[in-house]
Amino acid sequence: MARVSPLPRRYHRAMQEQTGNLASQAAWDQLARAYSASRQVSADRLIEWPAQLRLCGEYQGKEILDMGCGSGDKARHFAENGAAAVLGLDPSAGFAEQWAAHAVCPRLELQRGSFEDLPHHPALRRRQFDEIVCFQALMYAQDLAATVRHLAALLRPQGALVFSVPHPFRFAILKNEIEGWGHGLAYQKTESYRYPSPWNPAIFLEHATPRISDYLNAIAATGLRLTACEEPAVTQEFRALSPEKAAWMDRYVGIVVFRAEWSR
Repeated sequence: MARVSPLPRRYHRAMQEQTGNLASQAAWDQLARAYSASRQVSADRLIEWPAQLRLCGEYQGKEILDMGCGSGDKARHFAENGAAAVLGLDPSAGFAEQWAAHAVCPRLELQRGSFEDLPHHPALRRRQFDEIVCFQALMYAQDLAATVRHLAALLRPQGALVFSVPHPFRFAILKNEIEGWGHGLAYQKTESYRYPSPWNPAIFLEHATPRISDYLNAIAATGLRLTACEEPAVTQEFRALSPEKAAWMDRYVGIVVFRAEWSR
């Protein structure tokens, strides 16, 4: 197994010194290309995406909102594989620069938009969806419960919300490595936290670090019913293709995927 080195202490110093560093949206503007390039052999493509698709279920013939769509690749997958229409929203200018390649896909529409735009975004007026997906983005919402409530309101009566987030244990481990808080205290600290990006450690990301219970309670408060949850593990294929990335997942757990539906 590949050895994973401890997080360098210089990152701790940088975090203290860069309190006024780039906001998350600006950080993703810079990280967009590196992130997209990393997907050629990545945990996202080989482990996370199959789990996300499993929880999406049968999406053919459905209208889908991809909130926090990033590069638009996954939104395009839905559009090209049977979805009736797909709208992708993302606030990052860096990702938006990559959307021109998707112009040939007639069932796909991509626009700039953030979680905070949900109540008044023009593309969402008088519109509802059969399925809403949100992959690796919900922790950036300024108000988790309000954001899930807004997403639920955009669902049709039989609709489903499928979202994935970095596993909360990941940040408990990371924050303990940086701060020395202990895993338990680090897990319970859910406020916004700044840390070096895995794709470029010179660029820092910042967002809340909700616990499992925070996500579950946000779902429950809407009246949606949790119907499935997955915590995909490293596969032998991925371990052989990318032992270093597999070792990273062994250390930081990976993601958790939720599916919630309106009760029938």
